[in-house]
Amino acid sequence: MKLQKPNSDKATILYHLIKHGSVSMKTFSWMEGYRTRVSELRRKYQIALNDKLEKTTNRFGREMHYYEHHLVNKDHAIKVYEKINHKEKCVK
Repeated sequence: MKLQKPNSDKATILYHLIKHGSVSMKTFSWMEGYRTRVSELRRKYQIALNDKLEKTTNRFGREMHYYEHHLVNKDHAIKVYEKINHKEKCVK
């Protein structure tokens, strides 16, 4: 299925989930409000995600932890994506 290019941070995260199956803070370290957008997708749009705790070492040699979120229902995510991407496009 061909999806339109995302036009907001929330749509960008959902697009990445649909295309790649997972997202994490490492993927979107540049995005301010990343965790808020993930929370909105879960709570407002009922996007089911399984969380996996990951460990890595930062550039200073310190161990750090973050969650990788894995998409559960791709079909539902596509429907939500089409809805929010169109809605947010029309509002602008």
